Amino acid sequence: MKPSDANEIQFFEGNVKSAKILGPIIFQSGLLESAQAKSLFDVKRSLARQAKLLGANAVVDFEYGQKSVGFFASIFSRDDVNWYGRGNAAIVE
Repeated sequence: MKPSDANEIQFFEGNVKSAKILGPIIFQSGLLESAQAKSLFDVKRSLARQAKLLGANAVVDFEYGQKSVGFFASIFSRDDVNWYGRGNAAIVE
């Protein structure tokens, strides 16, 4: 499994057997961030910041995607989707 990276943190979409899990992390644009995320890199940058605070060098079990904000919410905003991401901050050798 080849990881991707952002801000010196490796991202693994699956489990890494040798990983020491430090704790769960989550990103949801519009909820935990004051500005709407515009790309997957924004999601990774936020999760990388959280992982570093926990002393991690990786995020394992990384999941991400977009969710519609719904019809009525989209009337008031030009952006009609929110990004989300989650995983486990971990130390991977």
